[in-house]
Amino acid sequence: MPDPVTPFDELPELMLSLRSFGSRRGGQEPSAALTDNQDRFFAPLLDCRRRAAQAISREQVVAAFESRRLTALIDATLRAFAMERFASRLPARRAFEAELFEIIAPLHRELHALRGLAETPTLPGTTTADESWALWLAQLRIVFHVADSSWPPLRDALAASPTPEASGRGKSTRGGDSQ
Repeated sequence: MPDPVTPFDELPELMLSLRSFGSRRGGQEPSAALTDNQDRFFAPLLDCRRRAAQAISREQVVAAFESRRLTALIDATLRAFAMERFASRLPARRAFEAELFEIIAPLHRELHALRGLAETPTLPGTTTADESWALWLAQLRIVFHVADSSWPPLRDALAASPTPEASGRGKSTRGGDSQ
């Protein structure tokens, strides 16, 4: 009979950093569209967290948070936000996408730092894999914190932009007056 797999309990609590997630800060009731946008923005991080919770080794945890994949998923979400709002207006879409990417530039930097820590099992200046692991975990907490800090300005930018439904209505009511 095989030995039971011992649960891996070295992954810290990360959700505490996501104070904006599901929050009604500012005293206003979020619209269904903004709640959906929030869910979509945080989905890649939450998915990684779920996969990491199933890990049985440090290597599996690090693999769950593979930062290139995570960055690509977050970027795809931002591009989808821009596409939904400015599907037929390419210059406006590019400008809005650039605005969204500017907002999350700190998150990109922190994900890049996480990747650097993940790619070196024992980092220079550390003497053990345990010290490197502690540094990687600290950086992961920073990633979650910066993602959380990115949400309020993203939410504001999304709220100030045309809603996906309004963009579609605007297109159909103009009829033939577009060139």
